[in-house]
Amino acid sequence: MSITNEMTYLVVWLIGLFGLVGFVMAAVAQMVRKDTMEHDKRFVWRAKANESKEDDKP
Repeated sequence: MSITNEMTYLVVWLIGLFGLVGFVMAAVAQMVRKDTMEHDKRFVWRAKANESKEDDKP
């Protein structure tokens, strides 16, 4: 296998890797931007309140 062929494979793999990482970063950024305090109050805080009530039971 020639060095040019190996460099081509390396470039293709790096483009794919950075594309995948970029996609994940964009998805996380969108999720963080759309996160609201109202969502936290409705789902996250309510779940924690229910857990603490269950822990108090004998």
